[in-house]
Amino acid sequence: CALPISQTELREKLQTAMQTLPERYRRVVQLYYGRDMTMKEIGGVLGVNESRVSQIHKSALERMHAALEVSGMRAAAVL
Repeated sequence: CALPISQTELREKLQTAMQTLPERYRRVVQLYYGRDMTMKEIGGVLGVNESRVSQIHKSALERMHAALEVSGMRAAAVL
């Protein structure tokens, strides 16, 4: 059973995981979660279609998940 972590520790681990991402992937995550932009809006900013933004987003989350696992964190299953 894993022990709960503090908000500060979680934020630090997420920031570290973000740094492992290529710049474009990082930008998609920042715009989607930090600025609450839609995939379509992000596509307009990046000059790609909504489908490509969705692909980048999915890949970014997979990469972050892997980076978090390496750091010892295990994500809860999404149902």
